[in-house]
Amino acid sequence: MKIKFLFFAAMLVSLNAALFAQADMKEIITMIKKNLATSKVDIKNYEWLETTTTFVKGEQKSVKQNQCYYSVDGQLTKVETGGSAPAKTPGGLRGKAIANKKEEMADYVKAAVSKIHTYLPPDGEKLQQIYSAGKTSVQVLDPGKKFKLNFPDYNVKGDMLSISVDKANQKLMAIDVSTYIDDPAQKVIFNVTYSDLPDGTQYEGSTTLDAQAKSLKIVIVNSGYKKAASK
Repeated sequence: MKIKFLFFAAMLVSLNAALFAQADMKEIITMIKKNLATSKVDIKNYEWLETTTTFVKGEQKSVKQNQCYYSVDGQLTKVETGGSAPAKTPGGLRGKAIANKKEEMADYVKAAVSKIHTYLPPDGEKLQQIYSAGKTSVQVLDPGKKFKLNFPDYNVKGDMLSISVDKANQKLMAIDVSTYIDDPAQKVIFNVTYSDLPDGTQYEGSTTLDAQAKSLKIVIVNSGYKKAASK
């Protein structure tokens, strides 16, 4: 009898936790959408430096820096300001083979960076659609304070976008994405850490992409934020 009572009590606690999590999830969805919308507008008042570092098999291959700002028509503009010079390729057949591999990797890196930007920043309405379809799940990181919401099939079938939030402080903490570039069997994972500006505007402070099938790692860091000269 005691065992049955304990089992029932455990089930009740689990059910209550699930109900609280669902209630939290609805509130968090609203908070995420509001945060994304506000930051999307406020970030246009700033300019910053974007540094992209590429590693292949653990070895740093390139560094590229862009000055970023929004033009008067609201378009994000990137002006290359520096970076590392590409290594010289030897001549002959061996050099040609190396050049071909470099070109293939350069194309893949370009596709990977473009893929990142299809997820960042997340589209609030798309998140709402996934939630309304009953596909969103929630993980409790810190009861009543921090949660992680998972949005499957965000861009393509089989991908997953997850957003970690600090509900107590109404802040986004991180984004994790599992997706692919051109082959669903070759998973690509990237992680984003959010940072705050003094006025409360949130931005993607750092993004790290890992494509294990290609032994590729890309790290994008946004820094040096300041009010745009024209603002």
